Amino acid sequence: MRKIVLALCILMVLAITGCGGDKGVNETGYSDEPLIDREGNKLDSADAERLYESAREFLVDGDPDRALRLYAEVQARFPFSPYAAQAEMESVAAHYKAKEYEAAVSAADRFIKQRPRNAHIDYIYYIRGLSNYDRNDPGLLGGDPDKRDTRFLKQAFTDFNLLVENYPQSVYRKDAQLHMVEIRNRLAEFEINVAEYYLRRRAYVAASRRADSVIQRYQGSDSVPRALEIMEESYAKLGLSDLAEDARAILQASYPNYVLHRDEFYRQRAGETPRYALPAMDSPASEGEVIDSDADSDATQAQ
Repeated sequence: MRKIVLALCILMVLAITGCGGDKGVNETGYSDEPLIDREGNKLDSADAERLYESAREFLVDGDPDRALRLYAEVQARFPFSPYAAQAEMESVAAHYKAKEYEAAVSAADRFIKQRPRNAHIDYIYYIRGLSNYDRNDPGLLGGDPDKRDTRFLKQAFTDFNLLVENYPQSVYRKDAQLHMVEIRNRLAEFEINVAEYYLRRRAYVAASRRADSVIQRYQGSDSVPRALEIMEESYAKLGLSDLAEDARAILQASYPNYVLHRDEFYRQRAGETPRYALPAMDSPASEGEVIDSDADSDATQAQ
């Protein structure tokens, strides 16, 4: 009997709490405060066009939170108006600008599922890619996020790749490609960091396999030469001299400038001031172009 009474009390408390939690929230999920435009005019009885235009003004002016409230009103009040689809699409961008990346991805997913043939669907894939790209930030833990988790980067690469492959005429295609190149380099560097860890722990089999995955999956990235070095060292430590020599031969033949300019390559990669301009790592062996530091200094003083 006591257990039944206790259970009923818990249910009553939960019910009261649930009712209290909805206070001040309307059917759109946003605050129940009066709707206003930028000038402070009330929009409670505004039509779809005025609500949408006011939302767009807030978005352009850098106030995505207010824009989201009005976009939600457009969709809730006028779901069949021509402004509803536009409001839904721009809500994806508003979530992104508000740095609500998870919400932006969810909104993008809904839009893609419900409106796959929309004329601006390429834009949605682009914003989805940017949102996943920016989700891979330090957050509360700080430090380099690429050393902890790369799943959002991988998803961003997929988003950008879908845009590039399916919408070749998109104005966002070029920027998506640039992001893909950067993501590929970051993912390859992540794998190299893991391979380096195994190398330090003398886990040579694991190190060689991780380095080989860089070569197989991230051809063209600037981590491939280091992957070959790790393979050479790992194979040598394992007594596999033939495989070690093969790795060294491939490195020298494919990346002659990496061998010649290795120290400067890593100096510049670490963000230090370049001593000279590096030639392409996979081009024929050549001397780097010396940077005229005096000329740069004179130019800086002239400015």
